Amino acid sequence: MTEIIRADDSFATNLEICFEVLLYLASRMAALHTGQSLEFITSDPEAGDKIPTWVETREFALLEHETLPDGRQRFLIRK
Repeated sequence: MTEIIRADDSFATNLEICFEVLLYLASRMAALHTGQSLEFITSDPEAGDKIPTWVETREFALLEHETLPDGRQRFLIRK
């Protein structure tokens, strides 16, 4: 059976992944307790490369990454 992980917070943007978006994403992650997760949804087609690298450098865990039916990408990140 697949475990369903519910996000403790969610953030969606149609902006390209840039410094400001990553800074805001970092502030949302900082507000979480260790073990909590954030759902991040973006329309940036390059997010599949950018977000996993960002997650790894901050020593978070990328729990899920999928492309949604509308083409946006969804990431579930655990602090």
